[in-house]
Amino acid sequence: MKKIIYILLGLALATLVVITALVKLIDPNEFKPQLVEQVRKSTGRELVMEGDIGWRFWPSLGLSLERVALRNPAGFAEPDLVRFERGDASVAVLPLLSHRLDIGEVTLTGAHLFIQTRADGSSNLNDLIKTPEAAKDSEPAPGGKSQPPTSNGQTWQITLQGVVLEQASALVQDDRNGTLSRLDQLDLALGQLTPGQWVPVTLAAKGVQGKLAFDIKGEGEVKLAQDALASELKNLSLSGSLSQPQQRLDSFSVKADRLALGEWSSLTLNLQGAQLEGDQPTLAGSLEGTLKARVDKGLQLVEVSDAKLAANLQGKALPRPQMNLKLAGFARAELDQQKITLSKLVMSADDALLRGEGAVRLGAVPKIEFDLKGDKLDLDSWLGEPATAKAAAPAQPAAAKADDKGAVPAKAAKGLSTVEPDLSALKAFDLAGRLQLDSLRLKGLDLSAVDLQLALAGGQLTLKQFSAGVAGGQVTAEGAIDARQQPARYQVHKRVQGVNVRPLLQTLAQSDLLEGKGDLEVQVQGTGLSEQALRDKMQGKVSLKLSDGALHGINLAEMIREARATLTGKGADQVKEARKTDFSALTASFQLANGVARSDDIQLFAPALRVRGQGQTALVPQTLDFLFLTSIVESSKGQGGKGVDELKDITIPVRIGGHWQAPTYRLDVKELLTNNKVLEEKARKEAERGLKKLLGDKADNDAVKGVADQLLKGLFK
Repeated sequence: MKKIIYILLGLALATLVVITALVKLIDPNEFKPQLVEQVRKSTGRELVMEGDIGWRFWPSLGLSLERVALRNPAGFAEPDLVRFERGDASVAVLPLLSHRLDIGEVTLTGAHLFIQTRADGSSNLNDLIKTPEAAKDSEPAPGGKSQPPTSNGQTWQITLQGVVLEQASALVQDDRNGTLSRLDQLDLALGQLTPGQWVPVTLAAKGVQGKLAFDIKGEGEVKLAQDALASELKNLSLSGSLSQPQQRLDSFSVKADRLALGEWSSLTLNLQGAQLEGDQPTLAGSLEGTLKARVDKGLQLVEVSDAKLAANLQGKALPRPQMNLKLAGFARAELDQQKITLSKLVMSADDALLRGEGAVRLGAVPKIEFDLKGDKLDLDSWLGEPATAKAAAPAQPAAAKADDKGAVPAKAAKGLSTVEPDLSALKAFDLAGRLQLDSLRLKGLDLSAVDLQLALAGGQLTLKQFSAGVAGGQVTAEGAIDARQQPARYQVHKRVQGVNVRPLLQTLAQSDLLEGKGDLEVQVQGTGLSEQALRDKMQGKVSLKLSDGALHGINLAEMIREARATLTGKGADQVKEARKTDFSALTASFQLANGVARSDDIQLFAPALRVRGQGQTALVPQTLDFLFLTSIVESSKGQGGKGVDELKDITIPVRIGGHWQAPTYRLDVKELLTNNKVLEEKARKEAERGLKKLLGDKADNDAVKGVADQLLKGLFK
């Protein structure tokens, strides 16, 4: 035991002797002139070392120095390019005896870096790189070394094991554009930078870049190479937060197993943030996922594989209060061609799922291409529309007077918006894409086999093709919107074939006036996309062909009986029948101009009936003004056929007025009498017979007869 104690005491005494010898024999300040001179030769700058270089004995043997700065040239906003308040370095003892300075870890406290670019483009970094002539002048003689000599002529070999920065800061000022970037606090620990060896690195930084504030922490390992682009990172973990006036990233985390040019890396992402309007978030949520990525050694190709991202979003900026989004697929960015290609994409938003591919070509005006397919998409659930459209109640004819204009519908009474939509975004990019869906629900309509093809170029949006199945038929459309002018111009050509019109009217117009199966063609154009402009300035033509249908809310057979009763003076038979008129065919064409749709070729073919019609409807305020002329073409044994044979070949006028949701129907007695000569003659005879009966013997008196003739003429004007 005593022997061990003696050995330990001997070692301690020897160490003390060595330390004492070092302090007496080696003065660290010997290095100051050489360091100052070397910096001056290399950079042309002044290195200021205000404090002495002193020995440090605790917690390990080392060197310390204080208040060191590298000066800026004259004319810059701060005097120092870089400075630090204190520097500490541990030193291996035994190598000092062999004139080797093996510095362990260098710690710099309070370091500050200032970089300025002046308005003329000059910077305080410009002359830091030595010119070839200066480098040649400072080269050592052949076989010599650049290590500083000691006072006795011997040279020192210096090695460095690592660097630690504590409470460092930086300021980058660019006077050309008035930007200022500030690093308020930087803590950095870096191991020995030996090429080919993995070195641990830790980092913590806070600062401001323009309006962006950041707080970042990271750690990992770095392996340096002589070619900086061949260096590698592994076990990288980066986290922190970012914020600016309208957005904030409350937290983010990025982890990577290995980062090296030409090699695949596995990354894990986790983000949480919000978009603000004032102090209130309009959009908030989180994003997490994994992916594999690779950057080629030429820095021209970036590839992403097996990306799987999921986001949970909420806020009033969304079409619904909360949404869950998912994205999976592959990406390839060809930087030299400014092109990004997306493949094997799988995107979902809640219950909507799309698959396909796309591409983005960057430039002054980016161009986007896509080809997507999906199973089903319910836009009503996104836009807040009711899950099922309410069927309109069957139209009930109002008891209308000749001058009855009906009540103005609520929507028309409120007035329509005159505000044009902002289409400036259509000029920001070009687009070419196709979307195919098995089913689509929009405005209460269920569409099937949807095929949509769009093109956008120079602010002109073209609907190249739209086709879908709807209401037992097929709809196709083409169109265009030209946003290069304000208000925008548009044109649409739509064809609907073989559809059941009643469910369409119930869903789109809340109207139950018409049923049947047939075709509809719409060709319109106009200027302005506001609610008011779409009705006032739309021009074009609408053609309608229906078969095997019915007009709801009006029974022409009942009106025929009413006409018969009017002409014969007898009461009409009370027959309970549905308020509708069946037809085998209905055709019409409408001309649209100045907010009015007019038609003069309406034709309806029904059992024993032929109907011709004309009139107009105002798109605002949705009023109706039509006259239908009904003819009995054969013995009416069909709908309401009893007792009207005597009206064969007679034209019976029916007026339709009111509004779209509340139409009115009435028999036009005056038109009935004046437009039908046979009926007029019959009515005249009945009137004469009645007058004779009323006047008795005085009927043959010339004066009385003259008055009676004037009365009859006035009746049939």
